[in-house]
Amino acid sequence: SVMNVSTELAMPPCDYQPPAYDGPTREQVQALRKQYVHPSLFALYKEPIMLVDGYMQWLFDEKGSRYLDMIAGIVTVSCGHRHPKVSEAIAEQLKHLQHATTIYLHPNLPLLAEKVASKMPEGLDVTYFVNSGSEANELAINMARAFTGNVDVIALRNGYHGMSSTSM
Repeated sequence: SVMNVSTELAMPPCDYQPPAYDGPTREQVQALRKQYVHPSLFALYKEPIMLVDGYMQWLFDEKGSRYLDMIAGIVTVSCGHRHPKVSEAIAEQLKHLQHATTIYLHPNLPLLAEKVASKMPEGLDVTYFVNSGSEANELAINMARAFTGNVDVIALRNGYHGMSSTSM
């Protein structure tokens, strides 16, 4: 018996419809990037998609076409785009305080550190927070160098390790 398998795949349904896009055209955005953005920040595709909206695992271009986000901004939005719980928590926090440097006390910093420690093996109970992957890589390299006394680093070719001098 031969199975009849359709080769056409359909996107799962989505209950979100993005508003009509009324910003610069794709061509205008490309021209602006070429004029004002350093060429080291490049698009990976010959005809890159222009993303203008996102909801959960979905991304939308300026025409309203929907895409499944399988990259998630290099893990910066691993919980999805505009996830309702995350958006609600951000909006609630913004009602009180957008930012406080670590030279002042705020309850959320040690509470998060405590939560991280509760999920780690015994002895790993202190957290050093950084604000980017580049800083995290710098910290890891410096800690490894301090612990081992070695200075060499092995990294994957074409991996994105950040734009700091050591990470590059």
